[in-house]
Amino acid sequence: MAGRVRRSRYESAEGLSLQQAQRDLRDLVIAQILTPVGRTRARYYTAGDRFPQTALDISATPMTLTDPYTPTG
Repeated sequence: MAGRVRRSRYESAEGLSLQQAQRDLRDLVIAQILTPVGRTRARYYTAGDRFPQTALDISATPMTLTDPYTPTG
């Protein structure tokens, strides 16, 4: 996770209902994996105190993307 996530984006990206997304995010906040910032419509979530450090390290590591349409020989 790099940066932040909004409920609406999580909901659409994972194909969840509003209630499922709200429940998931609430449970992740309780587990201190995510930290809520803001209120109501402006709310978003960032990595919490118990977010796996390994995942944060990987997301912060720059990667070079290769063109999958370039012929390899």
